Parts: sequence; C-alpha cells; structure tokens
Amino acid sequence: MSSLILNDKKIVFLCIFCIVLGIPFLSTYKINPEEKHISDLNDGDYVKITAKIQKLDVKTNEYLEVTGIKSIKLMDETAGDLLVYFPEDTSNEFLEIILKTTPRIKEGDIVSVSGKIQIYNGRYEIVLKDPKDFELIKKVNFERDIFLSKYKTDYYASKNSKVYHNFEDCPYGEKISEKIYFKIEEDAKSLEYEKCSYCEKRD
Repeated sequence: MSSLILNDKKIVFLCIFCIVLGIPFLSTYKINPEEKHISDLNDGDYVKITAKIQKLDVKTNEYLEVTGIKSIKLMDETAGDLLVYFPEDTSNEFLEIILKTTPRIKEGDIVSVSGKIQIYNGRYEIVLKDPKDFELIKKVNFERDIFLSKYKTDYYASKNSKVYHNFEDCPYGEKISEKIYFKIEEDAKSLEYEKCSYCEKRD
C-alpha cells in the first residue's frame, strides 16, 4: 500500500514523464482554422477567410516592378473588411506568391488566408507568418501588368507630370530633365497619362 503513496520525487518524475510523452503529440497536432465571414469575426479567433482583394498595397521600383508587399485589404460578401500584414522576415516568400501568376495577383482576385484575428484601432487584422496560410482561390483580374521601359522609346513623360509626348523635338518635352519612358503608347494611356497638345496636333 505504501508503494502507491506519491512523494515529491514521484510527482516530479510523473510530470516530466507526461511532458516528454506530450511534446511529440503537440508538435504534430494542429488545430484547423474555422471558416468564417469577416462580419462574424472576434478577437482571438483562429480562422480561414475566403474573400476578394479590395486593395493590394505594394512597393514598386522606378520601372513600376513590384519589389515588396505591405498589406492586403480583403472584403467578402458581408461587406466586412480585413487587413492582412506580412512580417518583414517572410515578406519575400509572400511576394513570390503574388508574382507567380501572369498577370500577378491583384485587386479583384479571390484569395484565402488563415490566421489568428487581432483587433487594432478598431479594425480586424491578421499577421500572416506562414506562406502556406495564403492561397489564390480564383484569378478574376486579368488586367495586364504594366512596366515602364528601361530603355529610351518614342513615348516619354516627366516624373512629375501626367502628360506624355511622342516627338523628341517637342518644345515641351525638351524641357523635361528627368524622363520616364513607356514601352508602348497604350501603356501611357492605361496609366492615365494624357498626350501633350503639341504632339497631338502633329499626329
């Protein structure tokens, strides 16, 4: 009977034994996220949200090539919105996902994200740490990607203007100190540049 009495050493041994057995189990066990609408979210929920990209905030270089991703604003059919952020140390992995399609993932596309909900300044947000928690569900926006030309072309503008030119000897174009170049004229129009009145008359 005395052998069943638990003393301090036995209690410590049992605790360590349970911990050692439990660690492998916990490392392989993963709680599945609950699929929810954005309007039904609560602080601390571990969820999977499928929604449309309302706004994709990215970093670009001087040629409009996407070089980084800051955040994504999602909106679903409940009209609720969710902000998605990416840690600095994994942002390049998420960037690869954004750029893997042609055209790239952008506003209007349907994606799913999984993570823990937190509330900041009264808004729901998720900080995605694992690229596996972000997935393209449906490509909806097939608007082509537009980049500025790295070489001199017939279509150019000032960095500080929304007017483009297509004659090298245009008196207004000649005054531009820092020029940007478009690959084709359609790119300038798609980026909402208007043709210079002088160039327009000469066409």
